[in-house]
Amino acid sequence: MIYDNIKKNNNNIVEVKNKVTISYVKGPTINISGSIPATYRVQFLDKRNNKIHFETEIKNNHWAKCNVEYFVDWKILVWEGENLFYEEDFKAENKRVYIAMDSKALGDTLAWFPYIEEFGKHHNCKIVTSTFHNEMLMKQYPNVEFVNPGEVVHNLYAMYSLGIFYNGDGTINGLKNPSDPKHVTMQKMGSDILGLEYKEIKPKLEKRNVEKDDKLITIAIHGTAQAKYWNNSTGWQEVVNWLNGRGYRVRLLSKEQSGYMGNFEPTGIEKHPWGPIELVMDEMVKSKAFIGIGSGLSWLSWALGTKTVLISGFSEDWAEMEDCVRISAPKDMCSGCFNRERLRADDWNWCPDHKDTNRQFECTKSITGEIVIRELEKFL
Repeated sequence: MIYDNIKKNNNNIVEVKNKVTISYVKGPTINISGSIPATYRVQFLDKRNNKIHFETEIKNNHWAKCNVEYFVDWKILVWEGENLFYEEDFKAENKRVYIAMDSKALGDTLAWFPYIEEFGKHHNCKIVTSTFHNEMLMKQYPNVEFVNPGEVVHNLYAMYSLGIFYNGDGTINGLKNPSDPKHVTMQKMGSDILGLEYKEIKPKLEKRNVEKDDKLITIAIHGTAQAKYWNNSTGWQEVVNWLNGRGYRVRLLSKEQSGYMGNFEPTGIEKHPWGPIELVMDEMVKSKAFIGIGSGLSWLSWALGTKTVLISGFSEDWAEMEDCVRISAPKDMCSGCFNRERLRADDWNWCPDHKDTNRQFECTKSITGEIVIRELEKFL
């Protein structure tokens, strides 16, 4: 926003003062330009608590930036000596705000995207967004402008990025994440960055025109790290046998081949053929329930409104969605490392507490087929 401090004196001579320009793209930036020599004290305040995030002095034809990139309800004050030269409140109404999805993961996208729309509603602004799954979302959000990741976007009032951001030493980057994302639910990571009140919201996905099959159960056994797997060696087979014995067809939706990273699929299943994600969505909507692990397909099932059973030990039982049947490790077993430590994507067998010991992955090894079957008996 540009502010010209111009006034007329009594002799009709126009007095022109220096110009203030402010942008809220990845943190607020102020530029003061003009030919009048002056020194200004600039304050970047949070209106919600009057906290000064940054304060500095600049001269005319200089700029200053506050490096806080998550949403703050900013008030920016500019002082010339003891006099207030300029003040501005953040106000995005009818302006273009760009919110970029930093993560390529399907689960992250489905968890965080609803808050992009909520931000637009809350501030009555025009949302521009980029995700790595635009095609899945854009038809259902006609009021949102979708662009490709990395595409240059012009005429912006503000910009934010959704993700989990770390410093070089492995600590959370507090300039991009206002709270430690390991200590909040997946969805709250997104609402925190955008300064919105947290409530569980499902993304809007295209309605699938398929008939329900009450004898179909879909499952997905693969993930992006061994810690996410159900590492009980007989668990999946016991559950599939139990389902088959009650007349259910079990359809495996994971695209990985049996034996991927040493993980073999159970027998007695149908294997969904390789194809577009829309066909996977059709199978989920058809099925009476979906059983999965901490992966994007579990988030997809949840988003589609399918009864979702999520088996996980590496995360705490509150970490994912609320609307699911959550099966966790027994209380006396090690668990929840994802909500304590940074997951190392370069280490497939990451297990920060017990790697290379007989307790490695004990969280999900201790979840037996019987435990899962007991939960399934409640609604099947």
